[in-house]
Amino acid sequence: MKGPSNSAVTSAAQSGAVEKCIAAYKLVARFVSCVFLFALPAYADMYFGVKTGSMMVDIPTDRNPWNLALNLGYRLDTRLADLSLAGEINRTLREGETSHGEDLEFESEAIYLTWKTPRSLFVSLRGGIVRDKIITGSNASKDDGLLLGAGFGGVVGKTFIQIEYTSIAGDANFLSLSLEF
Repeated sequence: MKGPSNSAVTSAAQSGAVEKCIAAYKLVARFVSCVFLFALPAYADMYFGVKTGSMMVDIPTDRNPWNLALNLGYRLDTRLADLSLAGEINRTLREGETSHGEDLEFESEAIYLTWKTPRSLFVSLRGGIVRDKIITGSNASKDDGLLLGAGFGGVVGKTFIQIEYTSIAGDANFLSLSLEF
């Protein structure tokens, strides 16, 4: 009997090496992202935010997923209002369920501008671009589009607390409570 060919063994070994490299890259990327998200707000005009809430995905569901979003932004100097440029990563904390009984998750990454009125009680508007992914069972669909949102809140010390409603590329709506530091 003949054993596996050298090329098959080499191919399998290369495939395993590639998977290990990808896993290592993801670990390093996550570490760098965490350092970036937590270290940069120490600089003036930078802020870090966290928000959580119900993700109402535009498919029939029995239960909506519950998501957590982290954002990092830079406040631009304006005299009339608080304008900032921010990036956001949004992931599912608790899976939802489709009307067919499949697990439902929603992920997104966005870059957007936020405008806030300069008061201790404020109104905010935001708009930008987003890439999202809806995961149902073992299937996933990706989309790019616009992110549009509005909210209201208040300032306590140096912390902004707000309730916000956001439309994500027409694929989902996110009702959230957020804190910005």
